[in-house]
Amino acid sequence: MDFQIKLFDFQRIPVYLKLWFLLLFAWLPFSYVIAIFISILVHELAHAYVANKLGYNVFKVYIGLFNGAAEMNLSQIHERDSIKIVAAGPLSNLILCFASLIFISAGYSNQFITDFANVNLLLLIFNIIPIYPLDGGRLLRDGLYLIGKNRKSSVMISSSISLLLSSLLLVFAISTMNILLGIFAGLFIYYALKELGWLKD
Repeated sequence: MDFQIKLFDFQRIPVYLKLWFLLLFAWLPFSYVIAIFISILVHELAHAYVANKLGYNVFKVYIGLFNGAAEMNLSQIHERDSIKIVAAGPLSNLILCFASLIFISAGYSNQFITDFANVNLLLLIFNIIPIYPLDGGRLLRDGLYLIGKNRKSSVMISSSISLLLSSLLLVFAISTMNILLGIFAGLFIYYALKELGWLKD
């Protein structure tokens, strides 16, 4: 069974909502969930928009339970263009956070705007951490390649940094008993180990 619904088309790119996302309503306040949905959606549409403008094919955009994605063939994208595509996501969250703070400073604050500002700030900070496959990790990898023109070296260096930061994140998650953060840290460690060749498919 396909647990997703199509929301709309964006520049002829289908946009889907995975129904698992709705579980957040049982866990978080309504306004916070709506803020998360809009913020992740704009983030992924920003990736798709820039990729589309640069001539790359985006297969679809989706919003999942704890993530979103603009699916495209990353192997066909030059690192110079990849940096622009990847950076568009965090940049969109920066703009949304800044716009929310303008409303708050102007006296137009309510619970939703406050939640919206907080969500976008968290998404911005989390996504620019240089951990693969977060946006920050991809930017680090692409940047290292553009500097050294050595793909293997850029992967090894970025993956090593990713492994170190993911391990520190896991320690923090355990010390604060944050189960969700611990799951993310474990996944990041898995990705880093695979990129380093320490794990087989």
